[in-house]
Amino acid sequence: MEVWPDNERALALFQRVGTRWAYPTMGAVPLGLRWEAIYPLMDRLGLCNAEWDDLHSCLMAMEQSALKTMRDFAPKPKP
Repeated sequence: MEVWPDNERALALFQRVGTRWAYPTMGAVPLGLRWEAIYPLMDRLGLCNAEWDDLHSCLMAMEQSALKTMRDFAPKPKP
């Protein structure tokens, strides 16, 4: 997979936080990322405010895309 240089930092962080998904009580598809666990990792990168905001926006877009894909491929309930 080719990754544009502008997206390398966001992809690297998204891969690092792959275990930080919040799940509903009964399992199933995640609800979203656990941002309280991700913000400290982002803060340690030493980014200026604009870079931090851009990275946050990229991660939110990746989160939404991943959630849609997981929902699309999740087993459907039987009628």
